[in-house]
Amino acid sequence: MPLSNADRWAEICEIQSSLMRNLASQFPQRNEQLQNLADGWQGVKKQAQGQPLTGLTTK
Repeated sequence: MPLSNADRWAEICEIQSSLMRNLASQFPQRNEQLQNLADGWQGVKKQAQGQPLTGLTTK
């Protein structure tokens, strides 16, 4: 079922992903964790846009 506000969700996810990547560059000791969070936000964005989630792994 598509979200009625999918465009807004995609925008929010992109903002969150960008924020996590910026933090990763500022805190190299947390790079891996922050990159994983950024990837997770990209996955949520894909779901909001109705795209299949391929290549994502869960740990």
